[in-house]
Amino acid sequence: MNELEPNRLTRRSFGGKVKKIITAGAATFALIAGLIASIMPAEAALNVPKTSWPACSSARTTYCVDSVTITTAGGVVVPLTWVADGQILATPESATVSTDTATVTADTTTVVAPTLPTVATGRSLSGRWTSLDWSSNGLDSLGFGGLFVDAKTANEFVNHVFIDVLPTYTNAEKKVKVATQVDKPAYAVNMDPDTYISVTVKTGEIKPGVLVGVGTNFTGDYSSANGLSTIKFSGSPVTVALAGKSADCSGETGVAKANVRQFQAMLFINNEGQSAFGVEGTSGDMVVSSNGVCDLSTPVWNAENKEFAWTAAAPHFAADGVTPNVGFYKAVIPAADAKLLWGLDNVNDAVKALSVQVITDGSVTTAAVATVGVKSGKIIIDVSGFGYSRPKLKIALKKSWKPATAMLNKTTITCVMGKSVKKITAVKPTCPKGYKKK
Repeated sequence: MNELEPNRLTRRSFGGKVKKIITAGAATFALIAGLIASIMPAEAALNVPKTSWPACSSARTTYCVDSVTITTAGGVVVPLTWVADGQILATPESATVSTDTATVTADTTTVVAPTLPTVATGRSLSGRWTSLDWSSNGLDSLGFGGLFVDAKTANEFVNHVFIDVLPTYTNAEKKVKVATQVDKPAYAVNMDPDTYISVTVKTGEIKPGVLVGVGTNFTGDYSSANGLSTIKFSGSPVTVALAGKSADCSGETGVAKANVRQFQAMLFINNEGQSAFGVEGTSGDMVVSSNGVCDLSTPVWNAENKEFAWTAAAPHFAADGVTPNVGFYKAVIPAADAKLLWGLDNVNDAVKALSVQVITDGSVTTAAVATVGVKSGKIIIDVSGFGYSRPKLKIALKKSWKPATAMLNKTTITCVMGKSVKKITAVKPTCPKGYKKK
């Protein structure tokens, strides 16, 4: 996370609709506020809180952060507890313990506490999500002692929600701040890519559209009760190339200002009476994720070619000016949407029916890995290993693909040759050689 020059997530519409830009971070929000105010439709029926949402409590049951868990590399699931700024996490009340009066030999082994990395601190926070087991599970190995989930609208003019998961540091006075890098205090410290973070947020009257994630193994789930929605997203922090200026995201000479490992989500809503990415009738249950956040877009549909196009962008080089940045893009498309868009009555046909291309500067580039799979009734498009700066990914229906013919389109005829009778069932049935149609 760049406290000064944050990421930009771009939402493109299509079919003649206006391009909409959503920027992740307070500094850049202010720069585009006038633009978004002029192009976004009125949203009088829905007013999502614009400032950071608190932890859920009896006083705040919606538009709040409900829970956070973190899973270690060893598979230990650690539920986190909200601790407000200036407070400490209290230990549970001690249970009654029977004392064993047997003679015990004392262990005089000296235990040396590990030396933890030094971190700097950024802006003050209202608290942190942490656990009494944080250190014992090795979660402090990178120098921070908790997480802060900064959920709020992308800016004060829209209801789309940006959620940034930040590492925290608590000083001796119990004051909580963003844990930042010592040599680059404008950036948060890198989070561990081997941990798995799950966040549940109460999203009120929001109707989820497309969830865009910055993280690997990113998943999203929605639920609704009594007209109020909840989203849960999970994933692992991923290295993101942060640009110092927009020009660094174009061409093959741009150099990242920093490469920071972070975890974020952007929720595009469906409350304006249209799909969050503009296709009428889609389910609004699509999830996409990438580490190319300069110009990360939700899917753009070309009805004539029956293809989706996505954009992701980042500086060509890492902060060292030598190492090329490498990207990934993943999309999870519900079966209902696949039927609407491509006519795939059987979602399992997607594996053979769809092709994946990565296009850079007008030429088709072969990605290191490009797969199409199906899991739990959803199509999984997974592309990785391509280079930046601004590749376009296309998922299209193969022109050569023909769907399996349904039985209801077949007819049956009776063919005879002497006393021999055969029934032939096919789309265009014909009698075998020597037989005549009865």
